[in-house]
Order: sequence, then structure tokens, then C-alpha cells
Amino acid sequence: MMNVAEQAALATVFANTRRKRRTENLATIAEAFERLHRLHGSNEAVGKKVGLSAEIVREFRKVLTLTPEVLEMVRARKIDRLDHVRELAKITSPNAQLEAALEVARLGTKEVRHMRDMILVDDVSPAEAARIALEAKLKSLHVFVVDFDDNEYRAILERARVLKSTPADVVKRVITEWLRRRARLATGKREGVPR
Repeated sequence: MMNVAEQAALATVFANTRRKRRTENLATIAEAFERLHRLHGSNEAVGKKVGLSAEIVREFRKVLTLTPEVLEMVRARKIDRLDHVRELAKITSPNAQLEAALEVARLGTKEVRHMRDMILVDDVSPAEAARIALEAKLKSLHVFVVDFDDNEYRAILERARVLKSTPADVVKRVITEWLRRRARLATGKREGVPR
């Protein structure tokens, strides 16, 4: 027999994960998942109960790890995307997390992952990371974050040194040339096909 708290939590989860548009903010949904987690003991058990993966349950529960100020922004739906929350939660410094959240809310940027990497890896301030993301967006540039192992990164650095360029420019040049070759091959194949 379900108790009232479990019924309410299930109703919140079902109403907000089965429809395209949510009626509740992410914090309220996360609290419902948290109640279910306390009752059922694991993300897997909750996932089975509601028909979602354990990973989705974990991601919703991650909302509650945000700093109180950022959590209030989520409640107010100033930040209302689970992927944004996931990236913000990875910023462990409370001040940096709040500053990044303010920039995300201000810009409405989809470049949160790139901002997070600039903040955590490159030690860029959240305001500067937002400025860079916005500038790239305004120039119609797309920013990709690529992980290289140490050997690959050293090779890129060496190539950049030889070319008297930056590592980013070397990677951009390699990708651009690869795309041009693919386009030439695709065009050549189409031209060779009898009509």
C-alpha cells in the first residue's frame, strides 16, 4: 500500500517526465525523486518504479546538490534545463557555480558545457567564460570540447610550435581540411555516377 507522500511523489514524476512540457520546476521534480529514493533505496529501484533509467533518476537528484542560491534560480525557472543543471553541478566552488548560473540565466546560452570547462580546466572566470561563449555564438562559431590524451596533446603542441600557431588553430586547420577532403570525395563520387 502506497502512502500519501509516495503517491504525491509519483504523481509529480509521472506528470513531469511523460509530457513534452513540464508543469513543475526541476527542483520540485528532484525533490519527488529524492522522496522516492528514500522509500525505495536506490536509483535503480526508483527507475523501475517510474519506468526511467537509473541514470535519469540520478540526474534529477543531482539538482539538489546545487548551492542554495542556484537551487533558488532553478525553482524560479531561471535555469530550467536538466543538461544545464548537470554542468553547473560539476562546478564545486559555490561562488563560481553561482556566477556561472547567473551568466547562464542571463545569456540563455546552450554553451554551458564549454563554459564549465573554461571555468574548471582553464581557470577562466564565469563572466569571462560567458563572454567567450556569447562572442562565439554571435560570430556563428560552434565550440567543441575535445579530450586528447597526453601524447595527442603533446603532438598538437609540437605541431603548433612548428607552425608558429596556437593548438586551437592547428586542430581547426586539421578538421577543416578533413571536411574539405570529404566534400571533394562526395562531389567526385556524385559526378562519376551515370545519369
